[in-house]
Amino acid sequence: MRKNKIGIKPCTILGYYFTITLTWMIAFFFLLTFQMNQYSSLSIMQLEHINSTMLSGVIAGFIWGTIFKIAQKLKAHIPLFFLSILLSVLVNISSAYLLIYSMYNLGGLFTFSDFPQNFSQLIDLYNSQLFYTILIYFFIVGTLIEIFHDIDKKLGKGILIKFLLGRYYKPKEEERIFLFMDLKSSTYYAEKLGHFKYSRLIQDCFKDISSSVMKNNAEVYQFVGDEVVLTWKLEKGIEQLRCVKLFYDFLETIDKKKEYYQTNYGMIPVFKAGIHSGKVMVAEVGELKSEIAYHGDAINTASRIQGLCNNYNSRLLVSGDLLKELKQKNELSLQVNFIAKVLLAGKEQSTNLYTFSSN
Repeated sequence: MRKNKIGIKPCTILGYYFTITLTWMIAFFFLLTFQMNQYSSLSIMQLEHINSTMLSGVIAGFIWGTIFKIAQKLKAHIPLFFLSILLSVLVNISSAYLLIYSMYNLGGLFTFSDFPQNFSQLIDLYNSQLFYTILIYFFIVGTLIEIFHDIDKKLGKGILIKFLLGRYYKPKEEERIFLFMDLKSSTYYAEKLGHFKYSRLIQDCFKDISSSVMKNNAEVYQFVGDEVVLTWKLEKGIEQLRCVKLFYDFLETIDKKKEYYQTNYGMIPVFKAGIHSGKVMVAEVGELKSEIAYHGDAINTASRIQGLCNNYNSRLLVSGDLLKELKQKNELSLQVNFIAKVLLAGKEQSTNLYTFSSN
């Protein structure tokens, strides 16, 4: 069986632009089909050919997608909600202006009636009722995209589409990897820092784990207090040692920001984790508040393994079952150390525990 070395997750930027561009192409198609202002002599709806409409959607998608992506990075550093809303408004306004300007410069690719032939006419277009109509349309479509983006982000990447498709309306069995990770000595730091500052610490830590989660293609299952539960389908998690690499990537992120944590909290957070794999049932649960939940021995075992980290003075513990899967498809660049054979609560058979260290 072919083995993989640890590598960086392939760039998903093309997938992002494909999705955004396709959305805007569909939006422009509907704009062409359901004309908002059939009396306007100059209208984006009156493009004579469907190809021109689709090309307009492609340009709009690229422009809006690029500005939106930049805005999302800026939002991470904006402390006030009002300013983030203002930034969203600017995304749509600037995108509408740049779309018309781009189409003006690429006029030969489009078939318009009475489209501006010079810069003076372009300025007149920007001040026309038609442009304000286009601007409103950008606000409608852009806001809808951003709402779906935020909902998907709040639920967890990919969860929204699973809800919409009813993928787990009936329970299904899946083989998954679970990683439980929490802050070491959390009670001590909660008392030392106080509730407000401790909550900010947890916010910062879970914000800093985001890059590791995305890089290693993980799904966030739950945030519970100072604990985060991550999961992968078995094949995705063992590929390139993602389930293990994520933990070390996160430690590296914390180490790079150790001065920030020391300055703001008087400590550098230390996390411990347990990882296990196995079969679980996946189902959509709840009526007043719905979520996708996992049930089964695998998730309970992962939690109990994480709970043993302090007992063995280890920051990471991996079950023997998972280690076997990892060895089958990867070249382990880390040294494997056997820790113990333990009988976990509720289990009839003992579980081998391992950890990793650099060669």
